Amino acid sequence: MPASALVSLLALACNPPPPVTIPDPPQVTVRLEETSTVGRTFKLSISTSGCDQVQRLELFNDTTLIKQVPYGGNPTPVELARDEISYALGLAVPLSLKARVTCADGRTNVSQGQVATFFPVEEVVEPVSANSQVVPDYFVADGSGDAVSFIGCAMDGTRPYLYRVDKNNPHSPQRVEIDFPCDATTLITDRKPAGTGTRWVWTPGRGLLALNANFEITASSNEAVENLVVAADGNAFLYRVTGLYLVTPQGQVRWSREYTGATNLLPGRPAGDPVHITSGPQTGRVLVPLYEEHPDTVNIRVVVLDYGTTDGKQLAQYEIDELNPIQAAWVAFNDTGTVMYLGTQQQGSATVRACALGQTKPCQSTYPQSRLWISDPIPGYLTALIPYANNSRLAVLTSNRFWFMDVTRGSASEGRIVNKEQQPLTPTGALVGRFAQPGRGDAFFMFNSAPGTDSVPNPYPVEIVATDAAEQGMLYRYQIPGGLSLYGTLDDAGTLWMRAGRKLVKPYSLTEYRQLR
Repeated sequence: MPASALVSLLALACNPPPPVTIPDPPQVTVRLEETSTVGRTFKLSISTSGCDQVQRLELFNDTTLIKQVPYGGNPTPVELARDEISYALGLAVPLSLKARVTCADGRTNVSQGQVATFFPVEEVVEPVSANSQVVPDYFVADGSGDAVSFIGCAMDGTRPYLYRVDKNNPHSPQRVEIDFPCDATTLITDRKPAGTGTRWVWTPGRGLLALNANFEITASSNEAVENLVVAADGNAFLYRVTGLYLVTPQGQVRWSREYTGATNLLPGRPAGDPVHITSGPQTGRVLVPLYEEHPDTVNIRVVVLDYGTTDGKQLAQYEIDELNPIQAAWVAFNDTGTVMYLGTQQQGSATVRACALGQTKPCQSTYPQSRLWISDPIPGYLTALIPYANNSRLAVLTSNRFWFMDVTRGSASEGRIVNKEQQPLTPTGALVGRFAQPGRGDAFFMFNSAPGTDSVPNPYPVEIVATDAAEQGMLYRYQIPGGLSLYGTLDDAGTLWMRAGRKLVKPYSLTEYRQLR
């Protein structure tokens, strides 16, 4: 071999050709506008790098393709509509959103997942600024449809105001100053007569007022009222320290029944809300549940008063039951005043019995004509009994379990739990029930909050749980992210409106949500 050839081969051996370069994979990132969205659409963007040309961009929920996204630059905005997301696992459940980019040369990559929640709603009213909100924390709805407005109580510095916000002009609310402070305990009642008349606004222990349909205050007081319940015609039953008073929206006392004195005595202290009956055999009467304590027993009774007289004349008195002093009791009535529901607590469980009013015998097991039925033990500590669904259902609520009974008279399941698979609806984790809102038909909404503490005794709700029928279980659950709260109310047509953080939203009907599932 010639020497020159040997040198050439040696040179090649000392300088090998460079290795083949493999291009880095492209990079892709999903950025969320909000991690938790209550709205008509869900907005995000996708950013890519490392592609000379993007051939395909796809969006996934974990490994399930949501849709192919037309590449629109860097970043590419994406807006997901309600019907582009699968709700097979439930409404408002966490999503893991990932994007996959494919370059023109075939290189591809998938982003890290971004956890997001989307609760689709029909309508959204945005606040005027980032530091304001559309409606007060707690509110009620007047009217329905495009004519709906919202009334709530809020402090402006140290001065309390009532606000009325029109949905179609939300940034110019009406307001009127009031004589007592608003806080998390302030209640605004339904309009009575229904949809046309007076509302009462009441902060327990601080004051109350009557508000007419024109948003005018007709009466106001700073007295410390223990309880306020509105009669069907707009008058209010007030429990004062001295007794029960029926007061008109103009502040006039129509009649009173005192705890002590020579005349018009109430034989006991209030065991629940008085009820003004407007249909059935008890029409025109007031049912007042009372308890009377003795050293070894507590007597539960119902006094029947004549609503229309000037002195609240007593017409009847029914002895319901005799309890031991450690038992707690909850009371509710059906709308005709013929049945009283009595819940009693025994350590970690409760029972509910249905008592026929008008009987001369007490509501005990030895008198079946008086005790219509008694439930099986219900685990938990009772917080409320609420008749709903035209009095065919009874919500039996404990702090962290929500049970529903069939109370249709004469039905085979009367007094039985009708929850799906006999399992209660529950708040998430350590949350507890804060507000209950019966809806139209068999619908029911619960608003849940953290437990109260000494420093925050009445925390704002952070979660809604909804069912369209107890037998079908939970329809949806939505929990707002940390630092925010929510609340909801029904308008005159039975439509739910909800404050979600600073926004006001109108959820879809329960029928539409059921169809999505």
